[in-house]
Amino acid sequence: MIKAIVFDIDDTLYDTKPAFVQAFEETFNLNLPEEQMNQIFANYNEQEQLAIAESNSDSDLKLSDEEINYHSLHHTFKKYDLPGLTQESAKAFSEAFETASSSIHLFDGLTTVFNTLTTKFKLGIITNGSNDVQLAKIMKLKLHHWFSREQIITSEDAKAKKPDPLIFTLMNRKFNLRGNEMMYIGSSYFEDIVPAKKAGWETVWYNNHQSPIADPQIIPDQTVKTPEELKDLLMDLAAQID
Repeated sequence: MIKAIVFDIDDTLYDTKPAFVQAFEETFNLNLPEEQMNQIFANYNEQEQLAIAESNSDSDLKLSDEEINYHSLHHTFKKYDLPGLTQESAKAFSEAFETASSSIHLFDGLTTVFNTLTTKFKLGIITNGSNDVQLAKIMKLKLHHWFSREQIITSEDAKAKKPDPLIFTLMNRKFNLRGNEMMYIGSSYFEDIVPAKKAGWETVWYNNHQSPIADPQIIPDQTVKTPEELKDLLMDLAAQID
């Protein structure tokens, strides 16, 4: 029986695309149509996740965030035959993306969802990133109304980053629950679903980018593709608890 629901933050509880598009347009000034920007955003995310997975699976290939960003941009610019990418512009994009990410909002309806869930389950957050950056996002999203600091583990806290399953084991200990009593909801197959499944958790994949399942041996328990589907799933879970 699920007793705790734990969430990723980035691209799971809010939409990262507006900040991406703003940073991309400010940095590269290409005036691309919306449909192409959607493709660029999706491709960048896919390449970023592949690079993260490769970096974490090969002890001899540890890529920095800056290197992953450049790789993702380089693949995207080459695929869509775009001009203007340099190491300097890639760094400028990364900085602009972080700045634009300060203007973020929870997906519509999640306030009602969290008000309901908090009466039924233990709630938690597992997120990669520094305390300064991730806790600022939590405050901006007003998540502190439902998640105390004790219910949050960052990679800085854990001294380990997803997809290391260790960070999930630490949450088990914090909540004094077994893996099969925990559910994790995240947007990244490689960083969220794979390690949570390895830790014995139930998983929900918020697959808003329509990404394929890379390993047929590791299948999410449930998949949703829109914020509305995520909200409905969570409210259905709550309704099952007396």
